[in-house]
Amino acid sequence: MKPTVVLVHGAMHTPWIFEPLRERLTARGIESRAVQLASSNPDSAAAEGLTEDVAVVRDTIEAVGGPVVLAAHSYGGVPATWAAAEAERVAELVYLAAFALEPGTSMMEWMGGDFPPTWIHSPDGRAVKAGDAEQSIFSGVDPFLTAEAVKRLHWQGVRAFTEKLAATPTDVPLTYVVATEDPALPPAVQEQWAAHCARSVRVPSGHSPHLSHADEVAAVLADAVTRAANGG
Repeated sequence: MKPTVVLVHGAMHTPWIFEPLRERLTARGIESRAVQLASSNPDSAAAEGLTEDVAVVRDTIEAVGGPVVLAAHSYGGVPATWAAAEAERVAELVYLAAFALEPGTSMMEWMGGDFPPTWIHSPDGRAVKAGDAEQSIFSGVDPFLTAEAVKRLHWQGVRAFTEKLAATPTDVPLTYVVATEDPALPPAVQEQWAAHCARSVRVPSGHSPHLSHADEVAAVLADAVTRAANGG
């Protein structure tokens, strides 16, 4: 059975962010699904945390009913890592300029205990949003696509950053796509995480390679699907 690609977006995003990439996967004959994480919500009071995100990813994997190549961007790497440790159908986990934290670590700890100064806090204190998304998240992306992406950003629940990663997979092959021009997640950090993966690929992009270099990312995922279909 040909694997399905399950895509996990980063903080504040929606599944829409993967539309250009999914179009390219479809053109290659690869089925894909994109989750909506519970921590990203237009209503700050309704934005959930990491544990709910893990449940969403795990449920999506189970609903596929066959092998899955799990691909995650940015914060999405955290719930994807946890879900990959618990779900039996994950044939490969691909990090797209994503956080590959150690178990027992939270995003907040990695960030040094506070949010970036440019981020906006919701009035109820339950959620945050990047205030410089054009420069940090979407650098190098087509301006029209960037404008549309910024309009679609949601509030991100604070608990997504304070809850700790509980588990990491031990028998799932890992691939890391390093965004070498990333202003948001230092490429040097990405290289450190990539060194612990079975495979790594470098793309000359900012923090959103799935938008600025969709063809290259689609090729990486297609290779993962081929490996999974052939048994590794």
